[in-house]
Amino acid sequence: MANAASQRVSVADQDVDPTADRISWEFGTSAEEYRKLIHYLPVALWQVDTRGASAVFDRLKAEGVTDISAYLDAHPELVEHAKDAVRVTAVNREAVSLLRGNSASDLVGPVRYVFSATPDLAKRVMVAHFEGRRNYFEGTRIAALDGTSVDVLFTVTYATPSRALDTSLLMMIDIGERLKTETQLRQLQADFTHAARISMLGELATSIAHEVKQPLTAIVTNAETSLRWLAREDVSLQKLKQLTTRIISNARRAGDIVQRVRGMAAKHDPGRASLDLNEVVEEALLFVRHDIESWSIDLSVRYGAPLPRVTGDRIQLQQVVVNLLVNSVQAIAQGGGLARRIELGTSADGDGSVVFCIRDTGPGIADENLERIFDSFFTTKDMGMGIGLAICQSIVVAHGGRITVSNHPDGGAQFRFSLPSGVAD
Repeated sequence: MANAASQRVSVADQDVDPTADRISWEFGTSAEEYRKLIHYLPVALWQVDTRGASAVFDRLKAEGVTDISAYLDAHPELVEHAKDAVRVTAVNREAVSLLRGNSASDLVGPVRYVFSATPDLAKRVMVAHFEGRRNYFEGTRIAALDGTSVDVLFTVTYATPSRALDTSLLMMIDIGERLKTETQLRQLQADFTHAARISMLGELATSIAHEVKQPLTAIVTNAETSLRWLAREDVSLQKLKQLTTRIISNARRAGDIVQRVRGMAAKHDPGRASLDLNEVVEEALLFVRHDIESWSIDLSVRYGAPLPRVTGDRIQLQQVVVNLLVNSVQAIAQGGGLARRIELGTSADGDGSVVFCIRDTGPGIADENLERIFDSFFTTKDMGMGIGLAICQSIVVAHGGRITVSNHPDGGAQFRFSLPSGVAD
């Protein structure tokens, strides 16, 4: 009996595999540690059961559907079905906090609420899933449970096809503060650009006064001549008509100049329109021509024609051209050389972009300063503020273009900027 009992204990002991028991314990411990790790991660996570969508995708692929985007456009009810069929099975505490929930149970269930603020997002997530991508992400807006909305970086990591459990992970990162900072930065940059434009107009006050004075002088001269003709006995109606026409023409010209100055000085939101760069350059020259003449600078202008149109803000692009012109005039004036010449021109580049190029016969730029010339507050002038060229670069880059500087082989500096061609919508 004792031997039999001993044998039974021995057999029972053999049935318990200590290795399997240890693996089972370690697995349970690892799973618990994994759950804790997910729960306390500082990013919002959703665990999503996507089997409802996967079954539909398998059927569509079997039917030969390849363009899922077009198919969903034709069958929007599938997107709505997926919002209910795909379910959130678990979330971490950061997800509850992000969407202003009280507990995880508030977010467990159909995934529809995730897409309530941006309905089209559901379709894009489905397209990425159908196409077999491992990840999808975009910046979007999510509706919180308290009725507010949250700007987030939304990402999805899809399960691999070989996994038995079709579970995907959603992750959201609150980017509201970042977007707010970017908005403030853009506003600061706009204010900086406006201040530079006002400063530039102050420097160009003499040129502006000269431009306005010319048509006003012509108006006075033609009006006085008209009075003299009216005092004659043999009044010529044809001559009076001619003089009156000149008065009207010069008055309109003066009005146009004032309007351009007001536009340059006005604080406005950038407005994009289809532009001819030749016209932008020609209008910008009006602001600087008097300074060019005052310094006896020989100006050479070559317009490429016809040029593809560019999409941009007329006032800002005029500001770039004026800044570069003023920079060239000042370089020649400070250089003190005998050669006083500015060459500028426009052209169409081989890649479809439109190019503006300006070269002066000033002293050029020291080699060690070439890489810093567009830095904010960097200047080689005694009284310079170092904002003109920085603003030029900022505006050109904002228009999708590029600006460069080099020293010309024959002396002087050469600036070149290019803008992509295209017509505004």
